[in-house]
Amino acid sequence: MPQPDHTVVIVGAGPTGLALGAELKRLGVSSLILDRLEAGANTSRAAVVHARTLEVLEPLGVTPELLQEGIVVPIFRVRDRSRILTSISFKDLDTKYPFTLMCPQNHRGGFTAAAAVARGCCAASL
Repeated sequence: MPQPDHTVVIVGAGPTGLALGAELKRLGVSSLILDRLEAGANTSRAAVVHARTLEVLEPLGVTPELLQEGIVVPIFRVRDRSRILTSISFKDLDTKYPFTLMCPQNHRGGFTAAAAVARGCCAASL
């Protein structure tokens, strides 16, 4: 029986699947990324990147590009016209990224896809 070419199969080629594929490749683990949509067909669903996500993406080299592309939001506020309903500050987070980053998922996907391709990840549509 022939041996599989890939150790891990990742289902979903959104930013998370692509980042996982790139990280596994960085660690020497072969993976195959599958998605039912063709490359580039994923639409933006999320707009915020949290501090921990920026930390996790650092080894892939995409964090500086995300910071350049996104908008740093140190305080999140929910408003009803001019009235502030709630306010959340991220300045006291124990991280070098004490904020959320507004950056649409379609931008993040491009950065993680570039990192995955640069590392030689294999992706296919179903």
